[in-house]
Amino acid sequence: MAHCPKCGKKLKLTDISQFCPTCGVNMRFVDFEKNFYKEAKEAELSQANMHVKVKKLKASFVGSKLTIARLAVMLLPILAMLIPAGNFTISLPFSSESSTFSALGLYGLFSGNGLNYIMSMVGAPVDGAVFTALRNALFGFAVVAVFGLLIFFISVLGFISIKNMQKINVVLSVCGIAASAVAIFLIGSFVSAAKNSVFLEGKNGFGLIVCILMFAAVFVVNLLLVKKGIPVEYDEGMVERAEIYKKVKAGEIDIDSLPQPIVETEETRKIDEEIAKEEAAFKKKHEKEDAENGN
Repeated sequence: MAHCPKCGKKLKLTDISQFCPTCGVNMRFVDFEKNFYKEAKEAELSQANMHVKVKKLKASFVGSKLTIARLAVMLLPILAMLIPAGNFTISLPFSSESSTFSALGLYGLFSGNGLNYIMSMVGAPVDGAVFTALRNALFGFAVVAVFGLLIFFISVLGFISIKNMQKINVVLSVCGIAASAVAIFLIGSFVSAAKNSVFLEGKNGFGLIVCILMFAAVFVVNLLLVKKGIPVEYDEGMVERAEIYKKVKAGEIDIDSLPQPIVETEETRKIDEEIAKEEAAFKKKHEKEDAENGN
């Protein structure tokens, strides 16, 4: 059952009037002004919080020439991995299968049975060491691919922390360069081992050298972003309101204790001035009418 918002009296099913049968207050408009200002404050704070998020999102992608450059280079390592860093052929008595050390070649091995076959041949009496070298080379290339994908996702999610995401990309690009160098060594080791193999043939490529250059480009762009920062332009008072919004949500501040407007800005001052002018003009008009009527 409902209760009167003022006196707390329990209402009956027959109490259908908007006036309380006990205290007579209009229950529909109890604390109307208080609730009105509370909703206005909530709207002011939530709008500021959204404003800050949108500004960060925009700045993360197109806030400066460097952020635009980051978008341009974030896919370069992945695209470079489409260039073969080498190739290999497994020759069997009645069939043969060829693949490359590239993103497409790696996908083909994972989606088919090629990888399972290579893993089953590791440690085999014939060419087991060569298959082990091939497995290691593929694993090394896969690690490079992981770093390329991480750089892409971190760049896309840069708005989460416009101060730290580029630092993460700097670290990832260094790791990508190191992983590419290790993968080049592993592929070279496999190609050398395959020269004396019965079932395997291998050849070096230059794809990972291009990857190193692309990771270096990512490193340079993100390092410049770390040093120069990402400029974010907020409207006046929005940052202060967003901070207050967080504290209100955390229960550190009671919204009823805040003034209205919560943060005074040039815009709110102009509104207050316009209201003051309207009130002065209204008061002057009525004083004039009272004077004319002799009141």
